[in-house]
Amino acid sequence: MKSLILIIATIGSVIGTIQAQDYETVEAKYRGKPIIQMTLNDKKTWVLLDTGSEYTVLDIGAKKKYEFFVSASNANTLNISGLSSTNNRLYETSRASLKFGHVQLKGPTYAFNLSTVATSIQRRTGKRITAIIGTHMMRNHGFILDMSTGTASIKVKPKKKRGERKFETEEVIIAKNANSKR
Repeated sequence: MKSLILIIATIGSVIGTIQAQDYETVEAKYRGKPIIQMTLNDKKTWVLLDTGSEYTVLDIGAKKKYEFFVSASNANTLNISGLSSTNNRLYETSRASLKFGHVQLKGPTYAFNLSTVATSIQRRTGKRITAIIGTHMMRNHGFILDMSTGTASIKVKPKKKRGERKFETEEVIIAKNANSKR
């Protein structure tokens, strides 16, 4: 009976190790406010990870520097409350590629004049933000904010390198061989 329990525990440990190897962690350290470095259209910038904001917002004043587009159509706007006023119009953006490490962040982004917020944060931290990452995008990518260690992270499946084969367990290889002989 003890050997059966030992075998089951060993198999569980091996499976857990194999599953853990299927992901890599991309992380950034921060101090105080969760302000981390990302890239916007391949240019480094500071962003605020804001759990109080639903939407991801880029500073409309930075559109030229970071080469993203802002929709001029009223059909592509969103009216929200917040940012120290009762009603704000967020404009849909395009050609805005946000990356956390090597991970492309996907989801809608909007533009708004963040100069007041960015200036306030810069006075306190020395970092001028260009974007606020909201909960929709953080949730979609599984962001983890660990306030005790000052770490923002996500777990992603590593990219397969060209010609690289995925690790297979002996049982999978045996099952494939058994199926191919039929």
